[in-house]
Amino acid sequence: MVQSAGAVWWTLGASVAGLVLGAAVSTLTRRFLAQPRALAGARWFGGALTAVVLTVLAWLNGNRDELVVQSLVAVLGVPLAIIDWCEHRLPRALVLPQLTVAAVGFAVVSIVRAEPEPGLRALVAAVALVAAFLALAVATAGGVGAGDVSLAAVVGVVTGWLGWPQVLGALVVALLLALCLVAIPAGRGRDERGAAVVPFGPCLLGGTLAMVLATG
Repeated sequence: MVQSAGAVWWTLGASVAGLVLGAAVSTLTRRFLAQPRALAGARWFGGALTAVVLTVLAWLNGNRDELVVQSLVAVLGVPLAIIDWCEHRLPRALVLPQLTVAAVGFAVVSIVRAEPEPGLRALVAAVALVAAFLALAVATAGGVGAGDVSLAAVVGVVTGWLGWPQVLGALVVALLLALCLVAIPAGRGRDERGAAVVPFGPCLLGGTLAMVLATG
């Protein structure tokens, strides 16, 4: 794939923005971690992860209106993934701002383009995934947490904007990632009943990112 000079500079800008924003939001990671963790809360670690994600997004996604929204969602997704990986929880104090950014951002893009269909589809997808995850939470007696339900709305908005195949694809990828974590001792924990549990937040975020990159 040959990139124009403008696209290269745009990608470099995204890398720098990722470093700066990732280092900044690492403060949130440290704040919401119940136990201090040197690596998880390090500024350089959050900055590096965010820079990688934003660089790949900018390199593969030529639509800059959507890229801004997706990048902002990704910036908040990094601390969420880290916290869930370390402590198996998704603070709604982070998920709800992420959902707001996604919903408002895509609504603005939809209005500016005078294309209501993607925005409406994103709304319907978010409602559908929240309903599905609520049903799972009830069926599994807490196996799916409130944070997962909230994050499902973010997944619905981001992938619903792209299309229904992407909504389904994100869930399939997330499930496959979760199955991989079950097989890796370092990727799973145990609940109070001794059952194996995995951090599903990073899986959902990974599935969403995969669909965004595949579509871009």
